[in-house]
Amino acid sequence: MKLFNKLSVVALVAVAMISCKDNANNANNAVPAQQQAPAQQVSAPAQQASAQQQTAAQTAAQNVQLPEPINAFLKQYFPNATVAFVETDPGYGSVEYDVTLSDGTEIDFDHANQWDNIDGHMNPVPAALVPPAIASYVKTNCQGAAITKLDRERAGYDVELANGMELRFDANGRFVGYDD
Repeated sequence: MKLFNKLSVVALVAVAMISCKDNANNANNAVPAQQQAPAQQVSAPAQQASAQQQTAAQTAAQNVQLPEPINAFLKQYFPNATVAFVETDPGYGSVEYDVTLSDGTEIDFDHANQWDNIDGHMNPVPAALVPPAIASYVKTNCQGAAITKLDRERAGYDVELANGMELRFDANGRFVGYDD
């Protein structure tokens, strides 16, 4: 019976540690550009885990520094917006950044600090970022609807318009078809 009790305690501790580790990983990947409010305290083990997560998130938020190419990109194409939130995705020796701006625009940067997805959420994507062939097609065939999302894929581009229409283009900007 004592062995069963000890195994039960070990199992509960293991589950709690895995749960805390998963929560800590999630907290470290999502880093607001502004300091978070203190977390509410619950039980002693939960309090300790929560305090560690909060400290890690606050430390990361204070130390978030986007790479210079990303800062230059944001300054050039989004001069009136500020960084509101940064989520990092560490990879094999590199980091990808998902940046949310104060106007709600979300921009994903790959490991080479190049944008691969811009979602303006009803704000138009800056015209200078839209390949000319795509801009021309949209202007001619979509009654000048604003491009609000531009997703660079291996095979080309996925485009979403302010009217909700979704279009696909190849890597050269030629229209391929409508997206579901």
